[in-house]
Amino acid sequence: LRKVGEDMTDKGMKKALRIVLQILINIILVLVIIQVFMFAYNFFYKVFTNTSVDSSDTREIQFVIVPDSSTTEIVDALADDGLIDDPYVMLVKIYLSSYHGKIKPGTYILQPSMTQDEIMKIITGTQDKQEEDSQ
Repeated sequence: LRKVGEDMTDKGMKKALRIVLQILINIILVLVIIQVFMFAYNFFYKVFTNTSVDSSDTREIQFVIVPDSSTTEIVDALADDGLIDDPYVMLVKIYLSSYHGKIKPGTYILQPSMTQDEIMKIITGTQDKQEEDSQ
């Protein structure tokens, strides 16, 4: 009789342990999913908003784009110079916009107070065209 009772206890403990383990795995999965959604929301919020690094920093930075520079190289250089916060956000913003493939080599004067859209307009040469069209 004693052995039969011990077997039932072992089976019950294994079943309880399996249930607890399944609950823990489900909780971890839910937390991971929540983190992924929070990351995606924050990332795309930054992509679809137009912000500057520091709206009060008006110092001028000379930014040079050499011919045959890739978009990734340009965006990394913008981040290195402190003109944008997140190169991945700017990269996605460029690829989703009408500025993709229109960045022109040259020397530009940019400021950390400029928004991402202002920077894109300047380095693609579309700011001058829009100013002329509005006059």
